[in-house]
Amino acid sequence: MLSAGGGCELAATTRCCVAWGKRLLPILTSRHLSLRTRGKVFNSCVRAAMLHGSETWAPTVSDLQRLRRNDRAMIRWTCGVKPHDRTPSGTLLAKLGVEDITSVLQTRRLRWYGHVKRAHGHINTITELQLPGSRGRGRPRKSWMECVKKDIAVCGLTRVDPLERATYVHGGMV
Repeated sequence: MLSAGGGCELAATTRCCVAWGKRLLPILTSRHLSLRTRGKVFNSCVRAAMLHGSETWAPTVSDLQRLRRNDRAMIRWTCGVKPHDRTPSGTLLAKLGVEDITSVLQTRRLRWYGHVKRAHGHINTITELQLPGSRGRGRPRKSWMECVKKDIAVCGLTRVDPLERATYVHGGMV
């Protein structure tokens, strides 16, 4: 689902459309289920569909805004809150017991990075491959490795080695 230029815009928009599946409508809007239960269903079904394959994305700011906007709209829909009610999204996330989508993306990306670093074979060599020749003019697209480096810095995992699985998984946020 990545585009020819390396962007993930098409993948993000497709995943957002897939997440709005109407089969879960009776469960997510049911007043007979607690908000925590609806949050668990939302997390395991809707978010799983929306973030499928997101471990390999290098999302731009507009892609993140699209995912965040879609996620918040679905959370408001699940909680039965209208936009004019002025309820903060953080409050709704806490009621459902769900994390913010950006932290979920970071966790998934770092988990996949650990898998890639520990892998034996070509996948690990491809991530460190330097292409010959000069690059084109202008600013290059944001790469997946840049996203991973930023996530490592944000989560404070600079001293943790991904090759040591026990410390990487339990010592960090992954």
